[in-house]
Amino acid sequence: MLHNDKRIDQIPWMVNFKMNPIPVILKAAPLPVRYQLVTDILEDTTSDDFLALQKNLRKHQPRRKLLAEQNAKGLWPVGGKITGLSDAQIHTLQLLKQQEVLHELLEFSVTHKQEKVMLGMREVLRSLAEQELEMRLHHQSQAVFLAITYQLEGNPIIKELIRDIIARQNSDGGWSSLPDETSSCYWSSLFFVWTLGQSDNFRKNRALKKGLKYLESKVLQEGESILLPGMQVWDTLISGTSGLSIISGGTLRYLETIKLVDSDNKDRKTYKLLDWLIDAQLNTGLWPSIVSRDKQGDFGVTLRVLKVLKHFQSQRVQETLKYDSEF
Repeated sequence: MLHNDKRIDQIPWMVNFKMNPIPVILKAAPLPVRYQLVTDILEDTTSDDFLALQKNLRKHQPRRKLLAEQNAKGLWPVGGKITGLSDAQIHTLQLLKQQEVLHELLEFSVTHKQEKVMLGMREVLRSLAEQELEMRLHHQSQAVFLAITYQLEGNPIIKELIRDIIARQNSDGGWSSLPDETSSCYWSSLFFVWTLGQSDNFRKNRALKKGLKYLESKVLQEGESILLPGMQVWDTLISGTSGLSIISGGTLRYLETIKLVDSDNKDRKTYKLLDWLIDAQLNTGLWPSIVSRDKQGDFGVTLRVLKVLKHFQSQRVQETLKYDSEF
C-alpha cells in the first residue's frame, strides 16, 4: 500500500513540515480526498492502489445518493418551506440548490462525462438566462466556476455573465457584492478572481491582473467585507459549497488564487503567508479548519493546503538548489 511506501517520507517540498500528512490521509480520510491525494499530490494514475480507489469512487455512497436525488428534469429538490414565496424567489432558490449540489459533486471527482451533471448544468444555464432577482457576485461566480470546470465555459450565457461581471469592476480593482453597492467586497472579489483563474483564457486578462493587485494590497486587513467581517476570517481555511461558505477560505483561498493567477509569484509577503501556513500544521499531521480553534484538523483543508504548498515549496527548493550550484 502507498502509505507503507517509504518514498513519501523523502518529498523535498515537505522538508519544513512538522510531520508527513500523507500516511494520515491515506489511512483515515474520506474516499474522494484519498483519490485526489493520490492523483494530484502523488501523481499516481496507474498503480493498483489508484485503480482500486477509482473503482470504489464510482460506487461511493454519498456521490451515488446525490446523483439519485435528481429528478427527470435535471433538478434537485430545494427542501425546506417555500410556501408564501414568489415564483422569482423559488426560481432563485432552485438555481442556488443546483449550484450547491453540482459543486458538491465536483468534490466527489464527478466530471462532465456524467450525464446527470450535464442535465443539472443545463438547468443552471436556463435559470441564469431567465433570472429575475439580482444575485450576489459569489453566486454568479459559482455558476461561472461550475461552467468552467464542467467544460461549458464557451456557452453564450456564461460568456455574457463573465463580460457583465468584468464590466462592473470598481476603480480600486475589486468588485461589489451587488451591482448597486459602491464599495468593493474583498472575499467576493477574491472568489471571482479565483474562479476566472481556473480558465486558461482569463489568467492573463487585464481586469484579473488589476483585481489581483487590489487583493494583494488588502491582504490581512480587517473589515474589507460586510459579508465576512473581522480578522478571524483570515484564519478560517475551510470553504463550503453553499451560502457564504463559498467565499470563505481566508489565507488559504488567497494563496490558491495566487497559485492560479500568478504562479511564479516570489513576493516576500507571499512567502511569509506560506511559512505561516506551514507553521499552522497540527500535531495530528493535518491542517485546521480554523487556525488556533480546531485542534483535530480537516482532511479537505489539508488536501487543499498540500496542493498549494507542493507548488510553492517545490519552487523554493528549486531556487535553493540553483543558488547552491552557483557557489
